[in-house]
Amino acid sequence: MKNTIYPLWPVMVGEFYNPNHALIKNELVNFFEEYEKKRPLGNSQLNDENYSGNHNLYQSDYNLHNEENTALQNVLKFIGSKILDMSKKANQITLKNLDSNNSKVDLKLLETWFIRYNKGGFVYPHKHDGCSWCCVYYVQIGSETKKMNGSTFFLRPYQGESRMDFGGSYLREDTAVFKAEEGKLLIWPNYLYHGSHPFTGNKDRIIISANSVIQLTK
Repeated sequence: MKNTIYPLWPVMVGEFYNPNHALIKNELVNFFEEYEKKRPLGNSQLNDENYSGNHNLYQSDYNLHNEENTALQNVLKFIGSKILDMSKKANQITLKNLDSNNSKVDLKLLETWFIRYNKGGFVYPHKHDGCSWCCVYYVQIGSETKKMNGSTFFLRPYQGESRMDFGGSYLREDTAVFKAEEGKLLIWPNYLYHGSHPFTGNKDRIIISANSVIQLTK
């Protein structure tokens, strides 16, 4: 027998960097500019007077993965590979008990979209239903970005009061803030509430997001 501490129900946020981002950034930005010219109204939420989930931005439809663009498809492959890495890490105990020769992990990107934020634009705190992992990939953000200017934040998922002695100090922070950086990808579980701080800079803040599901197949 040995003493063991089990990390049950961990809240995992992955931070990954695309080493090829500088090579494809301009192609992505140009593609999104052309997309917006062809679809100036964006998705239906932008035209819904009763929807209040975002402010002062342009958002594409949720089927970006169907677009035929080499740079975009390369980024989506990068995103998919890192989501798989996150899922395998979170489920490493389960994977140890599976027959690796007969089991395969399959990823599907359910929804993919891009957002271009106008000056001061932001997204309110929200979560994504109907998927397992979510992400944001920073395509473009100006050098003015700071912790409270264009960053992404997450809200503490554990509800209720906890003693703020040393035993509960890991629950002390209500939010976790990640600075936006071009070519950086953040991945998190779908139940985690998140949003973005308004960005004020000389360049538009442009991101790609995706919702995914992962299945084990024989």
